Amino acid sequence: QASQHVTIVLACLLDLVDEEFEPATVRAFRRLALDGASGAEAAEELQMSVAAVYVAKSRVLARIRQLAEGLID
Repeated sequence: QASQHVTIVLACLLDLVDEEFEPATVRAFRRLALDGASGAEAAEELQMSVAAVYVAKSRVLARIRQLAEGLID
């Protein structure tokens, strides 16, 4: 039940940050963090450099952490 709550909160947070970033940035985050794609796979699919994919993941993750403070223990 706790993991289900975390999943729901994460989905809501992703919806919130979706509008704050370029679509490719959010897609890169989703491919790496949620789908388990490698940096090279995501970069090729999204026509980005591997470095840009990891920067995108880092930026979205930082924003999610900021929004999640206090919501997830």
